Amino acid sequence: MPHPMDVITALPRYADDPAACNRLRRRYDHIIGPFADDIAGARVLDLASHDGRWCYALAATGATSVLGIEGRAETMAEFSAYPDDADKAKVTLRQNDIFEELEALKAAGETFDVITIYGIFYHITEHYRLLLLVQALKPKLIIIDSEFLARARGGMVRFLKNDTSHPLNSIPRRDGAKVELVGTTSRPFVDIVGDITGYQTQWVDWTKLPLAQRDGLDDYYRRGKPRIRGTVAMRPRADKA
Repeated sequence: MPHPMDVITALPRYADDPAACNRLRRRYDHIIGPFADDIAGARVLDLASHDGRWCYALAATGATSVLGIEGRAETMAEFSAYPDDADKAKVTLRQNDIFEELEALKAAGETFDVITIYGIFYHITEHYRLLLLVQALKPKLIIIDSEFLARARGGMVRFLKNDTSHPLNSIPRRDGAKVELVGTTSRPFVDIVGDITGYQTQWVDWTKLPLAQRDGLDDYYRRGKPRIRGTVAMRPRADKA
């Protein structure tokens, strides 16, 4: 049976890398698939959309429209290789800093049904500000997929240096900056922010994925390391909806 990511894994940049293809398929199964009913018919905002892979997947899952924000023009340009089909037509990519774009969307009174934050949450320092800006757009669902501190019990952020030359890392926030400050939060940090802002959090259980299907997903199954990847959904509490 075809997988929703088969169109993407068939692209030359992925096709010859079985681990990368498995990673894309299994990530879809955890960060999009469980929320297909929410995504169907939704207006979606995807932050730090890279080459548009998740924008395309969100459109293919039934989103009415997907706006992707990406800071790197050269990365965003790779979306041109995607098939010119009905799903791609639902996607708009915009180059901008995600904070600047969120501020502009808020000022314009824009709203979105679903907002996805895949892979950028540990490449910023203003996590609380980001979530407040996201919530100002009144989403019914926020999905975060990120690395988190593995052993932290309280609401914590660990700050690190990030090489801005790597296309998957932070963009420079100062002219010519080769290194930027980034922060990895604990899981309780997200729970705390959700609690004080009226959102309930639900963490996706990655442990149920069979061992045979974990190729290319080592960051979700690290043991004894300071950071491990995970996925959380945030929804407005009934008393705040």
